[in-house]
Amino acid sequence: MYWFLLFLGVVAVWLLVLALLAKKLWGRTKALTRELVAAQSKLDAAQSQTRSGQSGEGARARA
Repeated sequence: MYWFLLFLGVVAVWLLVLALLAKKLWGRTKALTRELVAAQSKLDAAQSQTRSGQSGEGARARA
């Protein structure tokens, strides 16, 4: 009986450690996702500005 309780205790500790690591990883993943979304928005804005500038220059160059 003693060995079984010891085994359950070890399993409980490992599950706790894995849960804490998963929580930490989830937090980092959420933060990274937010940063990627912000960077993509900035990139889209920069590309749209570039496209609007190029379309005006391209029309003048063709004319």
